[in-house]
Amino acid sequence: MAENSAEFAIVGAGPAGAHLASRLAAAGRETLLFDPKGAWEKPCGGGVPARAIREFSFLLENSSYPHKLVRRLTMISPEDRRLTLSLQQPFAIYSRKVLNGLVLDRALAAGARFVRASVGDFRRQDGAWQITTNEGEQWRAKFLVGADGAASFLRRRLVGIFPVRDLALAFGYNVEMPDPPPGGGKVSGTGTGPSGEEAVVRFPKNFTGYLWAFPRPGVMNFGVASKLGEKTSGELRELLVNFVKDYFGGELPVPERMKFFGAKIPTLDPPSWSGLQTTGEGWALIGDAAGFADPITGEGIYYAFKSSDLLANALVGKPGRALAPGYEEAGDLYESSWRRDFGRDLEQASSRLQQFYHGHFFGHVFSDAVVRLARFHKGVRIVLERALMGEQSYVTLKRDLLRRVFQVF
Repeated sequence: MAENSAEFAIVGAGPAGAHLASRLAAAGRETLLFDPKGAWEKPCGGGVPARAIREFSFLLENSSYPHKLVRRLTMISPEDRRLTLSLQQPFAIYSRKVLNGLVLDRALAAGARFVRASVGDFRRQDGAWQITTNEGEQWRAKFLVGADGAASFLRRRLVGIFPVRDLALAFGYNVEMPDPPPGGGKVSGTGTGPSGEEAVVRFPKNFTGYLWAFPRPGVMNFGVASKLGEKTSGELRELLVNFVKDYFGGELPVPERMKFFGAKIPTLDPPSWSGLQTTGEGWALIGDAAGFADPITGEGIYYAFKSSDLLANALVGKPGRALAPGYEEAGDLYESSWRRDFGRDLEQASSRLQQFYHGHFFGHVFSDAVVRLARFHKGVRIVLERALMGEQSYVTLKRDLLRRVFQVF
């Protein structure tokens, strides 16, 4: 091919785009990866669930990419009840700059070409894509992939932006701190402060979302996430500030230690799933750009990796088993694969969002009831841990909780 051309062009070098580039390049296919920042500190919690660690073992194979393994999780219910779970399967927390760097390094090692530039324009011409960067460079590719987040430029041009009802707002602080924090980092009322391997999640009253405190090497990541438009930014900030103060015993850290972040997260409403378009003539969307995030928890890193894998399988075949369909057939295969693999579960999660945060169970708000029961019932704790790790179906969550509760009788 010509110097400024390749078979595949991927816009966005986060976990979704860089992992796809790694898969395609490892299969011997010429791949371009566009991103103006490379590895950067995306505003989010950075939690990598246990199932992602199992399926994508490379995440923990290289110790030169620092992370924390979280083995304890404290949950605080809307009625201020507390439960600390000792996780059978720990989850990992990375700085997003570190995680993005890990996956990008793998893509470059596999042979992908990294273009450190923003895509300013693209158009279909003679069965291929003409891509122009903001610097005026022109590139050509046969297949185009959008992996550039919930505010995706490619998505906006190809199918349109997400409506407000399909988005959540998340923002927070990264607080620089020694490890472990002075005084243990107490959350009032717990009696003991979180260790370096403990995370905290709080469910406020009358709120579709939650607050979190996630430990990273040298940093504590605090955040709040809620459906866009439900609360004002001022109300969310007040919740967050009070949560951070609570963690530090009533006082905020000095401003020099706190770095603010904010982002939008796809949280699709139930009607949006059936009409969700992720492929077209010579293009596909993956990760947040496709809308792939758990509507209840906002977790999207697993779906970034998984959707990349499914698209790679459709385009170049599974490792060790070649498959080279045409791009139209590959798009159809990818569409059916993600819907079968995780799409139905995410759609069910979306339909149960209000029930999860505002519904009732045994006469109490659902999250409060589960915390109350889990404090005294090992079976409930098992189901709860599976739900938090993304391994419990939302369709059967209430049923499975009820079965566990009545086992005691």
